[in-house]
Amino acid sequence: MAQSTQQILIAERNRELSALARQRLGFWRRMGRSNRLFPRKLVVTREGKWIIGITLLLGAAAVNTGNNLLYLLLSLAISIISISGILSELCLRDLELTRCYPADVPAGEVTTLRLEVLNAKNRGALHIEAGELTDSPTVLLRPGYLLHLAPHERGQAFGAIKPLRRGPLATVGLLVTTAYPFGFARKSRLYEAPVRLLALAGVADVHLPWRGAAQRGAQHTSTRAGQGDAFRGLRDARAGDAMRDIHWKVSARRDRLVAREWEADAARVALVRFVHVAPGPTNDVATLDRACATVAGLCAALLQDGLAVGLQTLQGDVPPMVDATGLGDALQRMREHLAQLVLADRRPPADWAIPDAEWATLALACETRAAQIARGEPLTWPPLTAMVKAELFLVTFQSRPEVMGDGVPDVRVTLDQAGDVQSIARMTDFKAGAA
Repeated sequence: MAQSTQQILIAERNRELSALARQRLGFWRRMGRSNRLFPRKLVVTREGKWIIGITLLLGAAAVNTGNNLLYLLLSLAISIISISGILSELCLRDLELTRCYPADVPAGEVTTLRLEVLNAKNRGALHIEAGELTDSPTVLLRPGYLLHLAPHERGQAFGAIKPLRRGPLATVGLLVTTAYPFGFARKSRLYEAPVRLLALAGVADVHLPWRGAAQRGAQHTSTRAGQGDAFRGLRDARAGDAMRDIHWKVSARRDRLVAREWEADAARVALVRFVHVAPGPTNDVATLDRACATVAGLCAALLQDGLAVGLQTLQGDVPPMVDATGLGDALQRMREHLAQLVLADRRPPADWAIPDAEWATLALACETRAAQIARGEPLTWPPLTAMVKAELFLVTFQSRPEVMGDGVPDVRVTLDQAGDVQSIARMTDFKAGAA
């Protein structure tokens, strides 16, 4: 039964995608995308329209007058157009493209995309543009440019991408274009090598209303030696030990240097739960963009305070991590997770760029949650990857007070309908202690 429901949902999605493609591209552009019907795509430039118009006029005049000079000019114009087509085709052949950029790009920012282009033929290639091609109206793309590639030379084309919204993106493939030699037409070749990119959620500025947040979270017990405050034991001194760690009385009794050893500081843990339901009567998943940026900003503020921060949503979780290296790896994982969130009580949009099976499973889960909310039942959270004692931060929308989740939060963060912080209130007096 579940399998047949998934198949029905996938069929509905495919119909919606076909309707979107007709709306965005139209009939002729969709036909032109086919490599089987049109292995080369051609767009005539303004100069090309002029030369074609002049050629047609010369042809009409030559036929009507029989003037040999007009026939000569007509043949010259036709030769120029033919040579242009042949030379541009030679430029596009035997090119090999390699993507050299990560699959994650930040939403709302310009990211450089580096492509390596190998000219595998025995003649040069000139005036080459190469870049990604997508049908999404929420992605701005600029191709990279190569002026000249010698035979068997490998060059680099630097394009750019700017996603206007967070979420998964699917490209159609790589498009290589040239207007060589006269610029009468832009001839293109489509490499059907689609790739999935992820536009990361932004990071908003979130200021916690209390100071010393690192002293308020739960603690892990630590058994590691390190530079903490708790005394662990004594050991023989080693090169590099600080002089203040030398236990001079014991060293005098044992007639050798003995150093104190300390336990490493335990990481305090905060768990951020985000109830990502629709903030209003809308099915547009973009309404979550600002809220996801706010949640990422809250996680960043807690990480800066030295806590181990975890993130839990209705679509999964990110285990608690500390920013030990200072490179933002923990925040990066949270931004990746937030980028994939959809409205928890609405069916995901058909063009949400994930595989059909995942989309159908997500759609069924969202419909189940919508039914739970309609019945007034609390939403249940998926089990955590790592079970830890943590201070619980619950992030909800003020416009959806009827949506409830199980568990009592220590801190409640309320967002307005736009996704900005409206209030941060401490619900319990959480005591830091060993877990």
